[in-house]
Formats: sequence, C-alpha cells, structure tokens
Amino acid sequence: MSSNIIWFYLCLLLIFNVIYITHELGETRTTVKVGALFFSGEDAQELAFDEAIRQLNNQKLFELQFETIKRYVPNDDDSYVLQQLTCELLAEEVIALFGPSSKTTSDIVALIANNAGIPHIQYDWNIEIDLEQRKLNHQMSVSVAPSLQTMSRAYMDIIRKDFKWKKFMLLYETPQGLARIQDLMNLATVERDFIKIRNIADYQDDVRVLWKEVEEDFHEQRLIMDCEPASLVPLLNQAKEFRLLGPFRNWFLTNLDTHSSGLQMANNPDFTSNITSVRLKVVNPNPFERKKTRITEIDQILGNQTMLPILMFDAVILFANAARNIIASDREYIAPSGRCDAEDSFPWVLGKYIVGEMKTISEDDVEPPFKTENMKIDEYGLRSDFNLEIYKPTINEPLASWSPDGEILSAKRDPIGTTSSAAAAAVQDFAQTTRTFKVVTHIEEPYFMLKPDAENLRGDDKYHGYAVDLIQKLSEMMEFDYEFVIVKTNGKFNPVTKEWDGIMRALIDHRAQIGICDLTITQLRRKYVDFTVPFMQLGISILYYKPEPEVKDMFAFLQPFANEVWMYVILTQLVMTLAFVFMARISQHEWSNPNPLEEDPSELENVWRTRNAGWLMIGSIMQQGCDILPRGAPMRILTGMWWFFSLMMLNSYTANLAAVLTSNKVKPSIESLDDLIGQNEIKFGTLEGGSTSLFFSESNETNYHKAWNQMKSFEPSAFTKSNKEGVDRVIKGEGNYAFLMETTSLTYNTERHCELQQIGEQIGEKHYGLAVPLGSDYRTNLSVSILKLSETNVLYEMRDRWWKRHNVSCGDDEADVVVDGDELSLMELGGVFLVLVGGILAAIIIGLIEFLWNVQQVAVTEKVTPGEAFKAELIFALKFWITKKPNRISTITTNNGDNASRVSRSTSRRSSSQSKQSKQSKQSKQSKHSKHSKLSKRSKRSKRSRSRSRSHSKSRSKKYSTEC
Repeated sequence: MSSNIIWFYLCLLLIFNVIYITHELGETRTTVKVGALFFSGEDAQELAFDEAIRQLNNQKLFELQFETIKRYVPNDDDSYVLQQLTCELLAEEVIALFGPSSKTTSDIVALIANNAGIPHIQYDWNIEIDLEQRKLNHQMSVSVAPSLQTMSRAYMDIIRKDFKWKKFMLLYETPQGLARIQDLMNLATVERDFIKIRNIADYQDDVRVLWKEVEEDFHEQRLIMDCEPASLVPLLNQAKEFRLLGPFRNWFLTNLDTHSSGLQMANNPDFTSNITSVRLKVVNPNPFERKKTRITEIDQILGNQTMLPILMFDAVILFANAARNIIASDREYIAPSGRCDAEDSFPWVLGKYIVGEMKTISEDDVEPPFKTENMKIDEYGLRSDFNLEIYKPTINEPLASWSPDGEILSAKRDPIGTTSSAAAAAVQDFAQTTRTFKVVTHIEEPYFMLKPDAENLRGDDKYHGYAVDLIQKLSEMMEFDYEFVIVKTNGKFNPVTKEWDGIMRALIDHRAQIGICDLTITQLRRKYVDFTVPFMQLGISILYYKPEPEVKDMFAFLQPFANEVWMYVILTQLVMTLAFVFMARISQHEWSNPNPLEEDPSELENVWRTRNAGWLMIGSIMQQGCDILPRGAPMRILTGMWWFFSLMMLNSYTANLAAVLTSNKVKPSIESLDDLIGQNEIKFGTLEGGSTSLFFSESNETNYHKAWNQMKSFEPSAFTKSNKEGVDRVIKGEGNYAFLMETTSLTYNTERHCELQQIGEQIGEKHYGLAVPLGSDYRTNLSVSILKLSETNVLYEMRDRWWKRHNVSCGDDEADVVVDGDELSLMELGGVFLVLVGGILAAIIIGLIEFLWNVQQVAVTEKVTPGEAFKAELIFALKFWITKKPNRISTITTNNGDNASRVSRSTSRRSSSQSKQSKQSKQSKQSKHSKHSKLSKRSKRSKRSRSRSRSHSKSRSKKYSTEC
C-alpha cells in the first residue's frame, strides 16, 4: 500500500515538472507579429503562408511565437489602397511584410518598408530595377524568387550546352517572361544575323495568325515560349492545327509553373514534338520521415511544386530563422514603432540586422527545411542560387538538373534525383513513337534514280540508287520510317539575297529532316545546316573525250619506211643485181674452170648469173649471207658497199620499227589541268554553283585561280546546270570540251561510256555527308550508324554495286589499258605472218608446178601414162623413210609387176633415147664439122681436168661459204 502511494506521488511530481517546464518555455518565447498582403484568388499562397507559420509555432524549442495579420488587396491594383493596407499592417507593429505578388505594378510596399526599417519579403517575380536604386530605396527588400538575370543565364546554359541550339524563335506573353529570356536574345544575336521574336499578346485577336507566320514565313523548328500556365494548353492546341506539334519540332517552355498547366492531361497522339520545360528543383523528402496518413490540401499544393506556394513557404522559413537568430541574441526585444510616417519615427533598429542575417543564413541552419534546393540571397537581396529541374511536362518525367555553376547533370546521374515517376510511367510519351523522316534529294546517277519500271510502282518503291540503299540501312539500324522529297539541285547560294535553293533550302525551312545525294561538306554550307560524318571520300578530276583508236594496220612493219623508200630499195636491189652480173662478166677473176680435173680447160664458167646475184643481194639485206662470194677486187668493193647499204637500212628499220608500231596508241591531247590552262582550243567548265566551282573560285593556288578566270571568260558559258549536262557536252564536243567534276560521278560515267576517260590526277580532297537542320538531335545517331556501316564494309559493297560497270563492253579493254607501253598486238604484226604464209604458199605452188611438170616429163620420157607417173612419184614422195630415189619409175611401182615387161620397157626407152641422140649428133656433125675436132679436144681436156679439180672445188666451196 505504501509503495503504491509513493509511485502516485512520483507521477504527480513528474506531471507538475512537465507542466512547469512547458509554462516556463511558453513564457520565454517572444510573440511577434508578421503581416501579409494577398490578392483575391491567391488561396494557395495564403495556405502555404499559414502552413509555414504553423510549423514554426509547433517547434517547441523555437524562441519566437508568430502571430499573423493579413490584408487582402483588390484586383484593381490601386497603389493608394495598397499604401493604406501597408500602413495598417505597420500600425499593428508587424516585424515583416510578405507580398504582395507580381500582380501589382507598384513598389509602394517596398518603399514604405524601407523607410520604416521593416523587412519586406517577396516571393514572386518582379521586374528588377537598377541596382543603384535598389541600394537606396529597397534596402529592406529580400526576394526568394530566382532573379530574372540568373534565370536568363540558366536558360542560356540549357539552350547552348544541353540542347546545343543555334537557331530558334522567341515567344513571350508578359514583361516578366521577356525579362527571363533576355539573355537568349543576346545569344541569338551573336549566332545569327537576325533574331525572331514575337509577343503573344500582340495576337490576342487571333493567335492562329502567329502560328501561321511561324510555320510559313519563318519555317522554325525550335520555339522558346514563356507564357502563363493557364494560356499554355489553348495556345498549343491552336499551334497543332499548323503542324507545329509534329515530330522534329522542339519546344522549350520557360515558365516555372508549366507542370501545373494541365498539359499532362491534354497530352494526346498529336503531341509528337519534343516539349521540354523547367521548374524549381525541390528538396527530396527524408526517406525516414513518418508518412502522413491523411493528405491535406496544403500537402497537395506543396507536393505539386507550384512555384508561388513553395516560395511563400521558403520566404517565411527564411525570415523566421533569421529573426530568431537576431531577436534571441538581443537582451531586450524592442518592437517596431508602428508608424507609417517616417518623419516622426525612426526605422526599426532590428530590421536591418534581420535582413543582413537573411543574406548570410545557410539552408543547413534553418528549421524546418526549405522546400527548394540551394537557397542563397546576394548582397542586393536577390536570390542568386537555386537549382532547376529540366523535365518533360507532357509526362512529368525529369530529364536533367541545372546548378548555378552552369553544370547540367542528367537525371540518371543525379544522386538525389529520380529517373521517372509513377505518373510518368502511367502516361504514354507520344514523342517517342516511330518518327517518319522526310529525306530530300534529287535525281542524280547513281545516287537517286527512277527504276526502269517506275510507272508500274508507287511511293518510294519507284526509286533506287546508292542513296536509297544507304537510307534503307540507316532506317533499319535506327528504326525510323522515311519518305523521299525530290528537288532539282543540291543547292546554290545566292550571295545577293543570302538564300539557298534545292536540298539546302528544304533543310533550312525544315521541310525535310535529312538531305542526301552528292552533297559535299563545305564551310559555307555548315553555317546553315549540320553534317554527319562523311560516308564517301572523293576529289576533283577532268572528264574528257576518248577518241576512237585508229584501225591497226596489218602491214605496220612496212611503216618505218615510206612507200617511195621501199620502191627505191626494191629498185636498188634490181639494179645492183644487174650491175653485179655485168661486173662479174667483165671481171676475169670471176671466170673459173668448170672441171677442175682438166688442167687446160677449153671452156670457163661464170657462176654469177642473175639468180645467184639476186640471191646474194637478198641474203645480204637479210643478214644471212651466201654460199658463194666474189673473188675480184671490183666485185668485192661492190659487194662491200652493198653490205654497208644493207646494214644502214636494216638498222634504220629496226630503230624505227618499235616507235612506228606503238605510234597508234591512243594518247589524249591534254594530260593535266596545266595542259588545259596552257591552251585555248579546248574549253572546260564545271557545275554552276556547285562545290567544285566553289573550290576553284575560293582557292588561293595560282593555277586553280587561273583556271577559274578562264572558265568565266568562255563564251558561250562553260558552266552547266547539272552533271548530266556536262557529261553530254563532253560526248558531243568530241574533244573540244572538258568537264571538271567530282571523281565519284566521273568514275560512274567513264564506266558506262566507253568514249569518256579521266585525265590527270585527283585535285583536292572532299567528302560527302548527310545534311540535317542545325542542332538536330538525331545527327549523332546518324553519324554513329554510318561509322558502323563503314566498319562492317557495307559502304564499300554498296559503292561497288552502284559504280561497277553494268552490261557495258568497250571492246578489247585489255589492249587499251596500257596507253604508253611498247607491247605490240597481233594485229600490228599480222602482216609479218601474212608475208610468211604468202611465201610458204608461193613455194608450195611452185613446188607443185615443178612436181607436175616433172611428172609430165617422166611420162613422156618413160612412155607411161601421166596418171601412172603421178602415182609413182606421189607414192615415193609419201615414203619418208626412203632416202634414195631410183632413176626410173619402174623401181617405184609395185614389186608384184612383171619384171620382163619393165626390162623391155626400159630397154625400149634407152634405145629410143640413143636413136634420138645419134640423130642429133649427126646433124650436129654436119652443121659444125669445122669445129668438131677442136671441141672434142677441149672436151677431153675438160674431162681430164674435172677429175683433178673435184677435191679442190669442194674445199673451195667450203671456203666461200665461210666467207659469206
């Protein structure tokens, strides 16, 4: 019983102590009053104000107790009424004034607070005044809203560093919005020659006029718009009618309350453009904090990150913590005088100290914590530090965050951010659907061509070529659809109007997203469009006409000498033959004993008849010699001179033969650009307004600049409207016109036109690339895909497919490959073979004639039929193994014949022959009786000497043969 009583008294004592301590603490807390000005309809700001005060008063250890006094401002923005309400609050001895919002255009509250020494805390945008004026008349004003100057710098960082936009259009609705984007105006002025900016308020009667102007006049794809959240959805719905929300359009919404505009609810499949916005980045909630089971209205307001309510909350927390630090450190609290008239009262002493503390306080020193990240007030009372969250308002998905140091971190790398939210996961992002690229190009072989059966096809199936294959490969890798837009040219630049046409114009106007053809990457074009990495490397060369080669002469071996030379050679040989015969007959040394066995021959013999002399002449000129040679001095001199003549003629023929036989090889009249410049007969030009003409016109190299001046001077103009026109002009000119063009197109045409050829080496180095509008976000993906195609050899295979020859034969290509070589073809030496064949045929014909003549003589002599004689002679001729021929055909006939008949037949032939000889001898004796004895003696002596000189004749023959 006693123990229970003891525990009861201990509990009473504990309860008494708690009540006492609580009472003492309540007595030590200083009660202060704060005033706030609200316009009607600002319920969210008022709830945030009350919530902040409630949380402060619930802090048990907080030294201050806050009492709120509110005044409501009519919406007519009357500065006199605003002054009266402010003075009423000062009369209530408030130590701070909150508001009003930016709906007022007067700074009367700031001026009154400055004179009274009362801290004035702003939480909404205000057009910033001059800093010198702020030092004088706004010393007690502090703004927790981001300064317009810093906001403008933040937007510039996002556009320049993250988006990498170089060209855009600015749209604003309010003066505050214009102030937020003023630095973007300066950025655009540096990057572009002009700036496109429009005030949406100027189109209140019909905003569709604005959107039509944006689409049709400016052709702008990147829009930066600052408008009130309530106006955003209606504005975008009207812009949708002009296809401004389609794919490849980019919107950047700069209002910090864009997420509260209801755009997420209005999101539909028509919103396929890339819409991005920013908002103040809030502090992530403590994961260990106890979650509320009941979500109140103010919890929803603060959780939606609406700018004014959360800034109102932060403004109260900032002031309360600064006031606590100053008032709690003072020994005696002195309330304000409560007078609005500054002439009869002094400014509140503690006011300037509280403002100074607000400028130095850290976010780590406040309790409860701020709602927004990175709260920092500068010396002018403006918020200089804050963090922005870049997000997609259509699905409320964070993308990145911006910090005051200019760094932009992706949401995936943000240690305190999240990559997505439950709301974003539940809303479909229609901007991520498969996009259809419009690919602009023009008809040019082999890049983009119509199929032979294009009339029977529809859509993009009608086209084929290198560009079609490349786009198809890229679409498969990047998963996009495409459709072709055909224009006339790549694009020519007008230096007067500063405008482009062709592919360049379509890309600049955003009527297409990709430009592809033989589009060269140049510095001038890069000012207006962006290029991917090159997909083809090339240069410049000369396209020229290749004349047909001369018909090769089968008797080209006769060309070293002129026709008259050959005639004189033949005539000289005939004359020399006759002269040789004549000189031999008058020369005593050329007469010899026909029978060496006779010492005193009655007759001498001269071997230099016409046939032997002619054979010596032919053998000498053919460098083959002869088996008999002259012996007398005059004859030897004559023979030596003929040999000298033959040597000179043969060496001259040999020296000129190779040059003559290769002289019909086709060589162009020009071989380089220097040859073109150094002559006036052949005109040359290039594509008008193309990259090749730009190369020559802007080159500082002497020859190139000289070539450009010559091209401009030609009449009629040497420039063409297209490459095809240049190729046709070369073909029709047949050597009177040369076309300077890129090597890729040149190679394609020379492969398909046998009458064309490339002259000279490659000039310069150029590259083809895909062109896209400036700042296109898909350019990097296109470049990466092109590199992959190059590494996998796909680009080479595509080029080989479209550049190699298709069903075109230029004849004997191998013979035309080596133009400057010394090789001789069979056609050029065919005459030599014909001469050989002709000689063989002549010899065979003469041999057959002699054979038939001999058959006839045998048939007559041996009294057989011509058929038997022909058969016997032919059989013997075909028996190659028999080396000795019988004197009579009786031994040639078959062995089974009658020997007696052959003997009698031969006997009769001999008797007839003897009878003929006896008759002839008798007649000879009668006619030449006086000379008979003398001839018979000479004959006998000849027979005796013939046997003696046989051996000498053989040795003499060998000697003559050696000398020959």
